[in-house]
Amino acid sequence: MPFNPRSDDMRRDRNQILYRHRPGQTFDHSKGGYTAQVVQYGRDEEFEGPLLDREHLVGEAMRFVSRWRAAGRAVSPGADRAPEFPQEGGLGSRQYEVVIPGKVFCRVWPRVIRCARVTCGLVWAAADPRPGVDEWPPTCPGCGNSGGNRQLQFVFAHRCGEVAQMQPPRSCPKNHTTFKLDDRASRFRDFRWECMTCGFPFAVQWNCNNPTCSYPDKYMQPLLHSAGAAHVGQGFTLVNATSAEEARRAAAPSYTVAVLGRWLEEITEDEFRRLTDGLAVDVPAEVLSSIKVMEENGLHEQARALRARFMPVDVSALKDRVRKALGLDPGSDAVRQIATQLHTFRRVLNLERVDLSRLEREARNPDRLHLYRRYRGVLEDSGFDPATTCLIGDLPVTYVAVGYSRTGFTPDEADLVPYRGRPSRNAPVSTLLYANPTQAEALLFQLDPERVHRWLVRNQLATQSALADAGGVRRWLLQLLGQGDGEAFHRDAQPPPGDPERPVYELFGLLHSLAHQLLRALAVDSGYTETSLSEYLFPHDLAFALYPNGGAEFSLGALRTVIEQNLDAVVTRAKDNDSCLYDPNCMLSDGADLGCLLLPETACQHWNRNLSRWHLFGDPDGEKIGYWDPTL
Repeated sequence: MPFNPRSDDMRRDRNQILYRHRPGQTFDHSKGGYTAQVVQYGRDEEFEGPLLDREHLVGEAMRFVSRWRAAGRAVSPGADRAPEFPQEGGLGSRQYEVVIPGKVFCRVWPRVIRCARVTCGLVWAAADPRPGVDEWPPTCPGCGNSGGNRQLQFVFAHRCGEVAQMQPPRSCPKNHTTFKLDDRASRFRDFRWECMTCGFPFAVQWNCNNPTCSYPDKYMQPLLHSAGAAHVGQGFTLVNATSAEEARRAAAPSYTVAVLGRWLEEITEDEFRRLTDGLAVDVPAEVLSSIKVMEENGLHEQARALRARFMPVDVSALKDRVRKALGLDPGSDAVRQIATQLHTFRRVLNLERVDLSRLEREARNPDRLHLYRRYRGVLEDSGFDPATTCLIGDLPVTYVAVGYSRTGFTPDEADLVPYRGRPSRNAPVSTLLYANPTQAEALLFQLDPERVHRWLVRNQLATQSALADAGGVRRWLLQLLGQGDGEAFHRDAQPPPGDPERPVYELFGLLHSLAHQLLRALAVDSGYTETSLSEYLFPHDLAFALYPNGGAEFSLGALRTVIEQNLDAVVTRAKDNDSCLYDPNCMLSDGADLGCLLLPETACQHWNRNLSRWHLFGDPDGEKIGYWDPTL
C-alpha cells in the first residue's frame, strides 16, 4: 500500500511522545507496518496550559548541561561531553528555544530492506518513499518479490551520538554488488554479509564518520533499533515550575531575603507578598500611635500583628536578622539558588492536599479512623514527619527534554547531543528544549529532623553542639549549602573525610536511598510498575515526592487509594525489605544494585547517584549506623 506518514493510528498524548517518540528516536508503527525515525516536533499552537517562564527553564537546562560536562571531565580530563551545546556564560542562553510539542514529523528509517523470498534474501538500501505515491515496503530489485519484504531492525550507534543504518557493502573484491545477511548466529559479532554471486563474506561493522567526534575509538556498536541504549532521552523534571507570574515575583530585589525570612518565620505570608510584589502602603497616623502604645505596655504580639498588617517590612532589618540566623549573605548566587528551592517546596505545600489530619476528619467509620491514627506511628517509627506526609492530587510537573545520548546513559559513557531545529517556520536554527507541563497525583514525604539529627551525630557527620548552635538540622544544612557553589547535591565522587561537603553528600545519599526504597515498595500496592513511577527530591527541605511519570498508563486515583487504605503497609514494606537478590556481595560493596536500590533511568533523574543500603540499614562492619537502625 502507498506510504502514509499522516496515519491517525499514530496519535499519542504528549507524555507518550516525549517518552517514546523523541527526535532521533526510531519506533515501530503500530499499524503502518514500517519502522520510522522522528525528525522533529512542531510547536503546539493551541496549548492552553500555564505560561512557563522561559528564563527559568533555560537556566535549569544550562545547569543540566554543565553538570554533564563536569561529570565527563571527571572521567576524561579536558573532554567536552556536550560539544554541540552552547557554551555557558555570555549569550549562550539566547541560543535556546523552549517548545511545547504538538506535532511529530518523522521519516521511514532505516531504509535497508530484506527480500522475504527464501530463495533470494537480497538486502538493499531503498529510497525515501514519497507519501501517497510509493509502495512500502518496496519490491525486491533482484527477484521482483513484493510480499513480506521487511526493513532490517538493526542500526549502528556511537558514543558521540552518531547513528547509521546497517547497509550492505558497496561491492566485494570481485566488484559484485548484491548481498544478503547471514544473521543466524546468536551474537552480532558473528553476523556476516555474504556476496550473492561469489559467496565472499564480510564482517558486519561500521565506523563513525562524524567529523566532530572526539573519541579515538570510531567503532560503532550494532544494536536493535528499539534497544534502550540506541537512543537514551536525557532531561529533567521540575515540580511547580516557575510561571511567568512567579518569575516576576522572583525578579524582585528583595526576593531572596523575603523567602529566607518567611522560611525562618520572621515575616508573615502577607509581608512576604508585599516584599516580592513591591507594594507600598500609606500607614495611618492612628495606627502608628497604636503600635507605639502597645509596645510601651508590653503587648508585643498585638503590635507585631498590627505592624504586619499596615507597615512595609524593613528590608535592611530583615536582611540583618536572616544573616544573624543563618550566617549567610542573602546577596550571593548560592544563597539565591537555595531560596528558589525553598520557595518551590513552600509553594508545593500550599497546594490542595490530603494530609493525615484531613483523613482523620473525613474518616467514614471507626476502623478507618483507627487506621489513619496508626499511620502516624508507622511514619514516626520510620523517620518521616507525619505532619507533612500527604497526597497532592494535582502536582504541577514539567518535564524538559534536553537532548539524548547513544550506547550509554551517563556522562562517563556517552556524549549529550542537543535537539537542533527551527522552533517555527522561518525562525533561525536553535538548540531546542521540549517542555511538557502536566499534572499528576503525588505522595509527599519529609524526613523527621530529630531523627536526622541523631543519624548525623551517630555517624560523626555533625556534632551535637554544631547542630544546636545552628538552630537545628535544617538551618545547619542551609548554612553548609550557602558556603558552597550551589552544586553540593550534584557531586559524583564522595568527598574525603573532613571535607565540608562530606555531610551534605551523605545526607543527600540518605534522602535519595529512602526515595528509591519507598518507590519500590509503592510499586507493589499502587498498580504502577517501577518504570512508571518517578521521584522528585527536595534536598534543601529533606523531602521527596513520588509520582507517575510520562511512561505510565492512565490510572485514576491509584495513589489516593494508597493513602486512604494502605500507606502503613507501603512504609513498613520499605523498612522491612533489607535484603537484596545479590547479597551478600551487594551489601559488602555499598549495597546498591539492580536487585535493590537501582532504578531505571526513566525513574531516577539523578542517574542512580549516591545510593546505598548502608544509609538505611548500616554497613556489615557496624561502623555506619543506618537511618532505620533500631537503636537510633
